[in-house]
Amino acid sequence: MYEPQRWHEFLSSIEDNPQEQMRLLEAAGISSTTLARWVSGEEAPCPYALYRLFCALPQHHQGLLEQVAREFALLSRGDQSAAHCSEAQEIAPVFYDRVLNAALKVPEPLRTWVVSNLVLQQASIHLDPRRQGLSLLIVRCMPPSRGGRVRSLRIALTNDSRRWQLSSQGEACFYGRESLAGHAVSIARTVIFQTPAQASLVIPTPGVDPLAQDEALVAVACPIVRARRVAGCLLAVSSQPQLLSQERLSLLHKYTNLLLLAFEPDEFYPVELIQLYRLPPLEVQKPLLASLRRRTAQLMSEATRRRHPLDISQAEALVWRQLEEELLALVASADEESDEQ
Repeated sequence: MYEPQRWHEFLSSIEDNPQEQMRLLEAAGISSTTLARWVSGEEAPCPYALYRLFCALPQHHQGLLEQVAREFALLSRGDQSAAHCSEAQEIAPVFYDRVLNAALKVPEPLRTWVVSNLVLQQASIHLDPRRQGLSLLIVRCMPPSRGGRVRSLRIALTNDSRRWQLSSQGEACFYGRESLAGHAVSIARTVIFQTPAQASLVIPTPGVDPLAQDEALVAVACPIVRARRVAGCLLAVSSQPQLLSQERLSLLHKYTNLLLLAFEPDEFYPVELIQLYRLPPLEVQKPLLASLRRRTAQLMSEATRRRHPLDISQAEALVWRQLEEELLALVASADEESDEQ
């Protein structure tokens, strides 16, 4: 198959593959109109947007990336390591426009998913364009229950950069005070965790497998905060220690701020009302969480028979509450048995 040797020839060729073109435009933070102008020569490309686009290509296009870097003097002489960067330190304005447009025009309950989806996909491309290993998880506060306190968190959406896919239920998990996410939400501050090579990760990290067990892992939990009220956090888990660089941490915080638009005002809770409980480990949770869809379908069916129908979001919210209660009861029972012994 013909492989274009110059970057402008390659730009012309990707117009024939709409799906790949969309992925690369997301990575570069440009529109299809801008790409067309670059290809036709009507507009000179922005060097760093062009560089971001080529950073998102598979490894066998490395020569094109280095050519762009040399032509636009993006690398200092002898500094070839920079060719592996993500790299822009800012989120493209065109992406801010897309998120704001979705937040303004998409109705609830779709708005939460659409905005979250946009942010996770773009953050994954931006922070890990070569798919070396980054899992992003949106973790949200469960609504207050007894005493008006938030007692747990749960995963709302995940993205794995290696598979370029999103999941809203495949990685279901509750987090409590013992987790990194729980700690970050409880104090409304970013928390960073890093393991040495070959150490086992001691925090719950669904979505991380199959990262190589002999690689160092880093995790960052950035709370989603508005005026000392917290909705949850963005949890990033990576096999790459570069996630802890100042530039990437700054980007992670910017994407976390964009997630403010994914939550309704009443989904932010005062820090003093967040009193998380300890929850069972993931392997204990899994049997209960596996019943989520079945329970949701049963609840909707029963509500319809009673002539008080529920939509899927209402039914799921009730089932999540049931699951939280059952998991907290498991912990309480285990604690009682331990005290008796």
